[in-house]
Amino acid sequence: MKYSIEQAKDIISKSIRVKSIEFIGCGNHSEAFCVNNDMVMKLPKHRKASDHLKIEMQVLQGLKQKVPLDIPNVLFNGTFTAGHKEFVYFVSKRLNGKKLSKAEFLMLDERTLFQNAEIIANFLYRLHNEKDILPIKRKDLVLLHGDFSLNHILFNNENVVCGILDFADSRVGKSKSDFSYLLDDKDDEEFGANFGKTVLSIYESYKVF
Repeated sequence: MKYSIEQAKDIISKSIRVKSIEFIGCGNHSEAFCVNNDMVMKLPKHRKASDHLKIEMQVLQGLKQKVPLDIPNVLFNGTFTAGHKEFVYFVSKRLNGKKLSKAEFLMLDERTLFQNAEIIANFLYRLHNEKDILPIKRKDLVLLHGDFSLNHILFNNENVVCGILDFADSRVGKSKSDFSYLLDDKDDEEFGANFGKTVLSIYESYKVF
């Protein structure tokens, strides 16, 4: 399912007054629109995606004030009907920050790269130790971001990580799943394996304590 600007506006207009709305991107599960310059509305692309949005909202609400970085906070959510089926959507505050390409990221000085590695390792460690947000039935399984890529990270003006986006693939699984992009040296859009190994080393050091 693909949404026009008018369709998106019609859906959210039932909840708030829309002064401006623009399409800002899409992923496997949803399309995102910026509303009134400071909010993001996520609309599901299909039925299964609607279920993913429910899980994403549950994870975001459960993580609120529990992780050291900005994450989308659910301001409100709602439902709409399309093709005789009911779908969910939610709206969150638009986070401040910028994205960096792989080339821009790898040009950062060593001190900033290491600082970012520490921040990411700390975030993932805290995320993976949240036990009460989704049902976890085995000790070797954790709460995952599910799509932890460079494209879902925001940086401040000093090029330091300040926010994490897109929890649409959040699920329970093995912790190594959240390191797949970090350790991928072949993807031209990702961090590079050397950086990923630094993150993993710091992450593993937390388990000692």
